[in-house]
Amino acid sequence: MEQRLNLVADIGGTNARFAITEIGSPLLTEILIFPCSDFSGLAESIQFYFDKVGLNTISEICLAIPGPVDFDHIELPNCHWIIDRNTLYQTFDAKISIINDYSAQLLSLDVLAEKDLLWVGEPRPEKSKVKVILGAGTGLGAAIMSQNGDILPSEGGHLTFAPTTPHELEILQLLWQRYDRVSVERILSGQGISNLYWANSLLMGQEKEGKPEEVHELILQEDECALRSLEDFTAIYASVAGDIAIVSGALGGVYLSGGILPKLITRMDVELFRQRFNSKGRFSDYCSRIPLALVLNEHPGLLGAAIKLLANQ
Repeated sequence: MEQRLNLVADIGGTNARFAITEIGSPLLTEILIFPCSDFSGLAESIQFYFDKVGLNTISEICLAIPGPVDFDHIELPNCHWIIDRNTLYQTFDAKISIINDYSAQLLSLDVLAEKDLLWVGEPRPEKSKVKVILGAGTGLGAAIMSQNGDILPSEGGHLTFAPTTPHELEILQLLWQRYDRVSVERILSGQGISNLYWANSLLMGQEKEGKPEEVHELILQEDECALRSLEDFTAIYASVAGDIAIVSGALGGVYLSGGILPKLITRMDVELFRQRFNSKGRFSDYCSRIPLALVLNEHPGLLGAAIKLLANQ
């Protein structure tokens, strides 16, 4: 491969995704996904990718990573990796950009095809209006794009969970046994759906634990406790999305991404999602006019990182 190639990476709490782009193009090639647990750190995983695709030199690297990216020393919130900018600069002979993973996903929205979006309800985006992306995976990520295209990175996944029904209050009271502070990420994430399963099992009279993949399988098998947990996940996710929509004034749309929804969308109550998204008291009519969509594209983070590189050129 020749020098006029760039590397883009989307680093999650569970998996690291890599791809190659040509300079001047957002087209992704050589997409590979590795478990983060297989590597001691980011530099090792990048070198492993280079070896896999037979790459020796690169012009520029754009890394989309979770959490705040403003510091030279970055600890990932749901991964054992610690990223040190100076170490990366010394290891790789390339220009390196680091952006928040959900900032990258926001950048991908303008180039997604209609087939990449599943709309929930009738409203469609107004041009040049605020957009929000929110995604549940290993953690819960969020970012906001202003009317003029500026991106506001967010740690919205760490907002405090606010129950809206007596049942949700019971869940919160149980989760206080596990956590001093219950953020929405404690519910709207892989571990979160396990937390919901545990709490609901207690409320149903028999304490049970389940890893995220086990709860997903139980949902497909129509297990009563797992289905109750999915209903809670759906309702709370929608409520949080509606809160962030109000805070940001997201008439350009609220977009839902991450690894969990695509696995469960066929079992989710989409009408319940829209109902709880809209259910904001005096602002219910306002929320009912906000577009809401599920992002179906498999690699929005990689695509957004590629678009960031184009903007740098």
